[in-house]
Amino acid sequence: MSRLLRSPYGLCLLFVSAMTGLISVGYPVALEAAGFAKGDIAVFFVVDSVTAFALALAASRPAPLRHARPLLVAALLVGAGGVALVGGRPLPLVCLGGALSMAAAVTMPLVLRQIRTASRTAALSDPVLAAGTRWIAVAGYLTGVAGFGVSTSLPPLWPGWTPVHAAVPLLLAAAVAAAVGSRSDTVARTVPAGGGPEVPVPPAPGLLLALGVASIVLLKAADSVRLVYLPLFVVASGRDERLISVLFLATAAVELLVLPLLGRLGERRPAPLLLGAAAVAGVLSFTVSAAFSSFGSLLTSQLLYAPFTAALQTLGPLLLGRLLAGGLPAGAGLFAALMQLGSLTGILAPLAVPGYSPGLFWVAAVFCTVAAALLLHVRSTPSPFPRPAGETDDASAPAPL
Repeated sequence: MSRLLRSPYGLCLLFVSAMTGLISVGYPVALEAAGFAKGDIAVFFVVDSVTAFALALAASRPAPLRHARPLLVAALLVGAGGVALVGGRPLPLVCLGGALSMAAAVTMPLVLRQIRTASRTAALSDPVLAAGTRWIAVAGYLTGVAGFGVSTSLPPLWPGWTPVHAAVPLLLAAAVAAAVGSRSDTVARTVPAGGGPEVPVPPAPGLLLALGVASIVLLKAADSVRLVYLPLFVVASGRDERLISVLFLATAAVELLVLPLLGRLGERRPAPLLLGAAAVAGVLSFTVSAAFSSFGSLLTSQLLYAPFTAALQTLGPLLLGRLLAGGLPAGAGLFAALMQLGSLTGILAPLAVPGYSPGLFWVAAVFCTVAAALLLHVRSTPSPFPRPAGETDDASAPAPL
């Protein structure tokens, strides 16, 4: 962990994650405060999701990864300009700003490439790297959510200022951190941590990959229901908007505690099994949100939500990496793209529910239920890949992912 944080790219990830936390709360609130209708807000997030999907796939291809450092700096600067456009403006201009901000929000493949090839961090194994980067991402997200609460108390810093604009200096700081990364600090990663040459891995069977992809999309769809509609539900119920930060902070704080345990479990149990268990936790969380409306029930639902989001973000890239010939980098790129497809699904499906009623969360509970069933099938399907060292399972089950 400390090795990652000492890297300029680890700091870059921290700032970008803080930006993500701030806009996750700030965007819905800013759009609602500007008077946009539910349908307009959905259009905004659809544009963001489609843009982020295309950018994530593009950023994970070999050519952009070879030029990750300059592209990373450029993406962060473009993202800062995009966030500055989001506010009380005409919808097309606001959508343009949101789309531009996605250039910064989906830079993980570029950041991961730099971390994997820097001399300080090249020796880290994929599981350690996945857990470490996720911990930094959660810590940054936690800072960003808290920063939104602080930003609501700040006076306007420029015409049209809204609390979400506090993400602009975060992205500028991330661009500085990325820019100071020394080109001479880069080494070729030809031998994976743990020794031995890298061996090309054959692609997984089409059905296995399709099931894995579908489960990730559904889990992210459930996550997006919470991300977009929980803030709107809180505001529509007449509660103080600062309660949103409290709920998001509670989830992130518990996730930081869960991640070390999840990392240890991930060394001994297959990813589909753990993700399936996390999907069940998601069902419980959304059921509590849908069935009850008190502050205590909302807080309880968010505490239950922490293992769900921790497993999705940590094990999702690893699961996909074991299904693709390119390993973790390819898995991270595909995961980032699937996050946008899931976001699109999670944003559009609740439009069938009138207003911002608790019924929104039943939609997410259904997504988690179906994903758990798919992961159970993946779990029972033999995998073409060798099991990572240390991962164990019952002898009667087929070889899992």
